[in-house]
Amino acid sequence: MKLLYRITLAFGLLLIVVTGVSAYLINSFLLENLIEQQRRELALKGQVWIEKVKASGETIKPEEIQELSRLVVSNRKVEILLLGRRKKVLYTTLPSASLDQWIDQLERKAKKRQDKNIWMIGSDDYIVVTIPLNNGANQRLLLATPVRGLKDMRMELTGNIMASLLLGAICAIILSFFITRSLVTPLSRLTEEIKKVQRRRFSEVEMIPASGEIAEVTKSVYFMAQELDRFHSSQKQFFQNASHELKTPLMSIQGYAEGIRDGVFTGESARQGLDVIVKETTRLKNIVTEMILLAKLESEEDLFHPSEVSVLELVHQAVERLHPLMMQNGVDIAVRCGAANPRINVDSEKFLQAVLNILGNAVRHAREHIEISIEEKNRHVLIDIIDDGEGIPDDLLPNLFHRFVKGKNGETGLGLAISRAIVERSGGTIEAGNGRTGAVFRIRMPLLHG
Repeated sequence: MKLLYRITLAFGLLLIVVTGVSAYLINSFLLENLIEQQRRELALKGQVWIEKVKASGETIKPEEIQELSRLVVSNRKVEILLLGRRKKVLYTTLPSASLDQWIDQLERKAKKRQDKNIWMIGSDDYIVVTIPLNNGANQRLLLATPVRGLKDMRMELTGNIMASLLLGAICAIILSFFITRSLVTPLSRLTEEIKKVQRRRFSEVEMIPASGEIAEVTKSVYFMAQELDRFHSSQKQFFQNASHELKTPLMSIQGYAEGIRDGVFTGESARQGLDVIVKETTRLKNIVTEMILLAKLESEEDLFHPSEVSVLELVHQAVERLHPLMMQNGVDIAVRCGAANPRINVDSEKFLQAVLNILGNAVRHAREHIEISIEEKNRHVLIDIIDDGEGIPDDLLPNLFHRFVKGKNGETGLGLAISRAIVERSGGTIEAGNGRTGAVFRIRMPLLHG
């Protein structure tokens, strides 16, 4: 069964149970409330009449009895029994056949000093109110109304309430169906999009319109598919680039080796061929070493051994190691620190390698000057490396940190990918862009607070 129908069915069953329990409780307490309300009404009317009798004197006049009849007239049948001294019936609406039974019942109640509101006379139950008159203990006013009418009223009220509850339940079930459908429909469509991810059709995944928490899930699935699509594309690009980068030096090595073996290259040509073989072998070794390093950085867990490191000292170490390259390219580096010796928790050697890769890239592309800015912001340290070169081409910028992506004067195309892996594994972020004069690389790392 579909989730839509299961939720609607569960909600409908819950409403039926709640409606049934409510109807049972209403039916149970309604009669008691009606009886109590009727008793109070009779007692109030009887008391009002007695107060008027007291004001007029000891003798009950005929017009006062008529007023009593008018006083208790309502939409329900009310029996009246007015007893005087020595059980003399002064006025009654009771049938003569049951009058003696009423008087005997009243006498038994008085002797037992009981004040029960429900009397059984014959086969009927009555709500009874007895009020003594001040001019004699034996003088009483008895007002009674049958319970049967209240039971009929209860059934009518219960039926109306049940009909209202049933109508409300039906409307609630219909409303819940549409509300549930509005919630389940995005989930059903989301299932289809997830199946596309399962079949690796990442580029076909669409954003599902939804609201609330479901919208967050759909966004996560959509962005996950985009990221997987980019990763899948980068993996394909990686294999293509890797095969090309490895194939080129291998072809050179093979060509010169076969030429020397077959005697095609002799003398000075053979020596030059051997130099090319050594150079390409070294280049091939560097590519393989960096590929292995990058694989380790992205997979091994115990590769990093962090400790407290001074950012300023680490930057100065990187500048010192690149001093020969700076002299060769005629580039100077200025370090500006706007913080009081910020410290971070990283693996110093690996983080130094990340900075060296970025800074070496800047030295190769700068014209004359590189600025390294260090500052603290929002409990992070920002390391900006800014050169005055031509900047990063717009078509290269989105994939700059991918493997084997290299621009002008690039070497293996793995340096920036290694830097990103090191920085992210150290808990930071790295980004690149173009500034007013050239390329700008920013490393953001959480500060170490002692």
